[in-house]
Amino acid sequence: MAITFMRNPVVAPQYAIFGKLPSRADFVRVNASHPVAIEFDQQLAASLTWASANPDWQDRYMAAEASEFFYVSADRRSVFFGVLQPSRDGAGRCYPLVAGAIVPFDQGAQNLSLLVLANELFFAGLRDQLANAVDNSVEMLACKQFLEAQLALNSRAGADIDLAGQVLERHLRQTPASVLDARLQASGGASLEATLLAFAFHGDFVRRYDGSAPRQAILLPLPDGPGEETLGLATWLALYQAATGGHAGLDPHYLTVTQQGRRYLAISPSRFTDKSLALLWGLPPAPMTVLDAAESEAPWARHQAYAEAAYIVGRQLADPALKLDALRDIVLKLTCKF
Repeated sequence: MAITFMRNPVVAPQYAIFGKLPSRADFVRVNASHPVAIEFDQQLAASLTWASANPDWQDRYMAAEASEFFYVSADRRSVFFGVLQPSRDGAGRCYPLVAGAIVPFDQGAQNLSLLVLANELFFAGLRDQLANAVDNSVEMLACKQFLEAQLALNSRAGADIDLAGQVLERHLRQTPASVLDARLQASGGASLEATLLAFAFHGDFVRRYDGSAPRQAILLPLPDGPGEETLGLATWLALYQAATGGHAGLDPHYLTVTQQGRRYLAISPSRFTDKSLALLWGLPPAPMTVLDAAESEAPWARHQAYAEAAYIVGRQLADPALKLDALRDIVLKLTCKF
C-alpha cells in the first residue's frame, strides 16, 4: 500500500466518497469538499449530461463495469485516484459512486506504473466496497472505514514501492515485446510500433498545440484476470511515461474501461473530455475521442524526427527476442532527443 511516493509526506493523504446509492434519495458525500473531488465530480456530471442524449444510454450505463481512475487537478496541485461504480439513487437518477485517495501532485504523479502495482489491494478493495454498497444498498460506513485504514497504512509506502518496482522490472525483463504486439492485434488496434510512436509524438503535439489539438484518448488492451490486468496496466503506463517523460506541462490521466467485452486502459496526455469520459458509461467512442495510432497522415506524424524514430523502433521490434525492459530503454533514449 503506497498512497504517496514519499516515506514521510508533509501533507497526509486524504480520501473522498461521493455519488448515488439505490437506498438513498439524496447525494452521498463524505469528505467530498476537496477542490480536486469537486472538479472531478463536475466533469463526471458534464459527461453524463452528454451521454444522456444517446438512445438506450441508461441500459449501457447500468451494465457498465467499475473503473479505476487517475485524475490531476487543473491547477496541478492534487491528484485523485480510486474507483467509480455506475449507480443510481432511489428515484432512478443515474450517477456513479466514486471513492478514492487524494494526495498533493508531487507526491502521487511521479510513476504511475508503480502507483498501480503498489496499490493493487487498495484498488481491489475499493471495487469490492463499492460493489457491495450498490448491489446490497448498504451505507458507506464500511467504505469510509476501509479508506481510513488504507491511508493509515501509508507508513509502509517505501517497502511497497520497492516491491512493486521489483515485480515490474522482473516482468519487463522476462516478457517479449511481441506479447504486447499480439495483444494489440487481437483487439483490432494498431501495431506496437505505431502505438509507441503515437505515445511520443501525439503527446508532443498536444503539448505544443494544446489549445487547438483535439484531446484524444488512446485505448490499450489489458490481459484477463485481476492480477494480470494490474500488471498489464503497469506495463503500458511504464512504456507511456518512458515515451512522454520529456513533455513538460502534460500530466497523463487514465481510466480502465470495458468495450465490447474487453478491458482497456484509456490514457490521455491531458484531461479527458466530456465525450471521452462517456467510455465509463459503456457507450462506444464518439468521433474524434479515441486516437487512431495507425493514421499515417495524422498531424503529429509530420514531426521532423518521426521518420527516424519509426525506423529505429521498427528495426528493434523486428527482433523476436526483444524484451520489454530493453524496449522501454530504447523509447526513453529516443524520445528524450526532441
